[in-house]
Amino acid sequence: MTLVKLDRKEDALEVFAQSIEHNQNYIKPRYQRMRLNKEAEKYTEALEDAKFILERDPHFGTIQSDYAELQKLEKEKVEKMKDEVLGNLKNLGNMVLGKFGMSLDNFKMNQNPDGTYNISMNK
Repeated sequence: MTLVKLDRKEDALEVFAQSIEHNQNYIKPRYQRMRLNKEAEKYTEALEDAKFILERDPHFGTIQSDYAELQKLEKEKVEKMKDEVLGNLKNLGNMVLGKFGMSLDNFKMNQNPDGTYNISMNK
């Protein structure tokens, strides 16, 4: 914990990992590692530790609310990444179609009742 207060978080993560390696069921270093990973926005790693703690000791500290918050943060991060990727793909598509005087905005996609899609071009 002293390393965390000294802002040597990478060193602290290493110490926590060594503690966990020494005793897989030791909850306190997992909880501290979870908190550090959450601060670093490494939500997947933090969720793994939170899930482990929740399974072993569901009444440990604030683990239930921490787990719920981490799930929400992870979902938000994934949605943000998905939006960013789709935006980049749209920009790439517009760059290619721009050479022909078109844009992805010229196309409309509708889902049919049977689950297939119909793509039409608007002018």
